[in-house]
Amino acid sequence: MKKTAILILAVAFGAGCAASYPVAPTPDTALGLQKGSVFAVPVPPPVKPNESAPGEQKPVAPPYAGSPPVIPHGIGDFLPITAWQSRQAFCLAVTEKRPGEPTPLPPSHHTDLRNAPDKVADKVAGARYVCVSCHVGATDAAPLVQNRFIQTGESK
Repeated sequence: MKKTAILILAVAFGAGCAASYPVAPTPDTALGLQKGSVFAVPVPPPVKPNESAPGEQKPVAPPYAGSPPVIPHGIGDFLPITAWQSRQAFCLAVTEKRPGEPTPLPPSHHTDLRNAPDKVADKVAGARYVCVSCHVGATDAAPLVQNRFIQTGESK
């Protein structure tokens, strides 16, 4: 009697579970957020690199408040970036901003935050000479996603 009751419950439970699932499998085009198959490999459109010389283009507005400035000129001629090359760059040599001239580095770039966080040195700190660690070059690429930040950094 006990075995029969367990068998009847198992069959009823199995029938109830089978009835609650869809009969057809979910297609792969309905699995992700992107349009199309999750197995497709999207290829972004090619981006033309910025090949302008320093000073040819106006500074680019930052995408949000507090972001590192965008490099407004091509950087291909400056690669690979080394400590020696970075110290010799003309943009690091200026001390104050004048119209039509490069923007000087802020004091934070001359501060070694690990060893002497309260001292501003006369040369670029060792961790700060690779500019592309924080800054990106300007391109003609369209944004991949919509930017909802406004210039104050607040999200809409």
